[in-house]
Amino acid sequence: MTTDDERQSCRRVIFDRVLGKGTFSTVYKALVQPDNEHIALKIVHLRNIVNDLKTVQDCVNEISILKKLNHSNIIRCFWWDFSDFELKIGLELATGGDLRRIIQEHYDEFSLIKEPIIWSCAVQLSSALYHMHTSRIMHRDIKPANIFVYGLKEEKNSLYERWKEVKIKLGDFGFSKDITNGVDMTCRSVLGSPLYMSPERMLHQKYYFDSDVWSMACVIYEVCYTIIIYRTLIID
Repeated sequence: MTTDDERQSCRRVIFDRVLGKGTFSTVYKALVQPDNEHIALKIVHLRNIVNDLKTVQDCVNEISILKKLNHSNIIRCFWWDFSDFELKIGLELATGGDLRRIIQEHYDEFSLIKEPIIWSCAVQLSSALYHMHTSRIMHRDIKPANIFVYGLKEEKNSLYERWKEVKIKLGDFGFSKDITNGVDMTCRSVLGSPLYMSPERMLHQKYYFDSDVWSMACVIYEVCYTIIIYRTLIID
């Protein structure tokens, strides 16, 4: 049987293209050999943050949380390693981008998203959130950019045909918090994206798991009504 260390020693990563960039990290589409599997490779440049203990802790936190979670609607972490002041994290590749794409495509077509697609996204996201919260983990940064898309039909079809069987997965757990061993089961840290934050977080008050539910509701609301808001802005 091949051990994890043996797999790592024979692993060869071929970079394809940049998928996104952060302040201290870059995410690439990459091919891993000998498995011939495409992944999203997140590289955190620790040399630039070696004195920023909080950021380093966030990186380690993301790995430990992803290894703890196992759900069909949550991004998987395949492996990670550290060398030359770089933390490399091999993640499941989102073949259809993120949820912002569905919003943008319907903007471009000036069309509402069909109700069955909205319900499908809501059910899948709720299932992921239930699994996280049962595992005593808060995400704290739920937004369309952190919800990834699979099974999108790329061929030219109607928007409904392209999106009706899509699968979504929650990712980017850099701001997540594991409170399994916490004495105080609430949080005060203000992290994430203000547009999707619950009122108690915006007011720097204590918050609990239901803060994630608020953020999820904001995402579903945006998927339902962005085109209506967009039309209102055009008319005004």
